[in-house]
Amino acid sequence: MFWDKKEQQVKEFMKEHLEKVKECLDLFEATIALYLNGKEEEANVSSYNVHKKEHEADECRRKILAKLSEGAFLPFFREDYLGIVELVDKIANRAKTVTQTMVIEGPKIPQEMHEDIRALTNKAVLTLEPLVKLFDVPLLDKSKSLALIQEISTREQVADSIEFKILKKLFKEINISLAEKIIIGNLVTIIAEVADAIENVGDRIQILISKQAI
Repeated sequence: MFWDKKEQQVKEFMKEHLEKVKECLDLFEATIALYLNGKEEEANVSSYNVHKKEHEADECRRKILAKLSEGAFLPFFREDYLGIVELVDKIANRAKTVTQTMVIEGPKIPQEMHEDIRALTNKAVLTLEPLVKLFDVPLLDKSKSLALIQEISTREQVADSIEFKILKKLFKEINISLAEKIIIGNLVTIIAEVADAIENVGDRIQILISKQAI
């Protein structure tokens, strides 16, 4: 589907953008691990590294938008590519929001919740794997593309189920103040939203695939 030089450059820039997002999520997971291990100063530094990586991803986004504004792709498809790029960028934004919220608010997370939060974070990050693969598959290969989009959705559902389990445990079983529960609950929710953001990209790509078939 990439026919000229501008479109090929967009493809390369989009892969570079997604790689920056992947690096951001790796730092995001490492930051949460540091915080749960009681290494708050190191987590603070790591959170800043998430911020820097998110900025690098944003610079990639601007390169893609500039190339699209030069006329890459037919107008019928260009809006879809713009939408995909913006949604990919929101993944890194969500990761940055989580780590900043965590180190600024400094919630005292009970030990009995640590394993579940680690699992949620890991599952959210793993949701990105099929999206990375999807970027290497020609969209005209409809069956393979749709299978990867379904895998993204399946992984998001796993993260969603862990989120529900954690929140239920937090509000029903953990003996801390309601204010603390609300702060921790919000953190859990925005961690899960990283997986939601990844699923949103898959959904937008599915729309583009449908338009390719027209």
